[in-house]
Amino acid sequence: MHVQNQVQRDIDAVSRVAAVPKILEVITRTTGLRFAAVARVTDDDWTACAVRDEIAFGLQPGGTLELGTTICNEIRQHRQPVVFGHASANPQFADHQTPRLYGLESYISVPIHRASGEFFGTLCAIDPLPSRVESPETLQMMELFAELIGAQLESDERHALSQAALHTALDVAKLRERFINEVSDDLKAPIQALVMDAYLIKTTPGLDADTRELVADMEANLWRMAALVGGIVDFSHDKLVTGGPLVRTPAGMLAGELQRVLSQVASAYPQRALATVVQVDADVECDPARLGQLLVNLALNVFRHVAADAIVSIEVATTADTLTLALDAPGLVLSGDELDSVTGPLSPRAGATRGPRSWDFFIADEIARAHAGRITVRPTSGGSRLSFAMPLQVAQDAAAAPSAATLASV
Repeated sequence: MHVQNQVQRDIDAVSRVAAVPKILEVITRTTGLRFAAVARVTDDDWTACAVRDEIAFGLQPGGTLELGTTICNEIRQHRQPVVFGHASANPQFADHQTPRLYGLESYISVPIHRASGEFFGTLCAIDPLPSRVESPETLQMMELFAELIGAQLESDERHALSQAALHTALDVAKLRERFINEVSDDLKAPIQALVMDAYLIKTTPGLDADTRELVADMEANLWRMAALVGGIVDFSHDKLVTGGPLVRTPAGMLAGELQRVLSQVASAYPQRALATVVQVDADVECDPARLGQLLVNLALNVFRHVAADAIVSIEVATTADTLTLALDAPGLVLSGDELDSVTGPLSPRAGATRGPRSWDFFIADEIARAHAGRITVRPTSGGSRLSFAMPLQVAQDAAAAPSAATLASV
């Protein structure tokens, strides 16, 4: 069964070489030999893979000859062409079994090798009538055609292997995506339950200040876990950069989406003082949900690095050609190189009792790159300003290209 499958694969491979029928036609017209074929020759079998038959020889693709009765078997052994134009008058082939058995006078056959050098079979032509097939030009033509077929077979095989590897990778990706989705679904329920429990504990009358602060930290971490679970699901679908198409979004729709996101942030962090302004006056080519995710990511980063009682200002605005999301971080003074890395930790603030958590701009930067935008930071009189800016209209090649800098300081 394995041998039959391999033979059929070889026949199919030759059939996929679009030039083969034309090659066989050119051979018959140029040489005058009225039967031409591409044959797969192994240690055990001679099999026709492609045929042009004008003498009713009786072979079709998939047809076989007994290997020992063919000159192709000899070519398989010595790997040299065989040519004669009048077998009965040729001292070498007058008594040869193949011309006698099949009634041949004219014959030309050259080996076909894959590009790797592996022997595949032969390109051959025959006729029961004598012909002038022994010219060097005819042999050179046959060898060139055999080389072309061998190269195409090698290319086809590499393509098939690449396709098989791709399908394997896709199968693995599907299993990975399914696993991530199932784990994420399993995590959502306990996280939601813990968020509710933390809120109930935090609002319990008579709770001391230290415990209330600890519970508030727990609640903030739970919200962060929920956001990370959502980000993991996005990556399992490859949505952050390549999945979500950028569409022209009306100004009012985008403003409403970002207002909704900011309301959720305010509800999740009631202990934080937020001052928000959303003024979108132009349509934007974007993924509104992803921009909302970016805004939340920037806000969480700022919350982790400013004092709990600091008023964080968030401003969304458009100009003639740009959308900007900006967050002012009061009291946060950054040196020029502290945000060169998306995970680089900041130096502890003066008087801080514990070191700050590291910055985490990876998801935000991926979303920014998908929108042909950049995240930057610059000092202000009272601290620092984190900004995301993108063009109102995003060219596809600009969105697909890597950003000039993951996170720039200006």
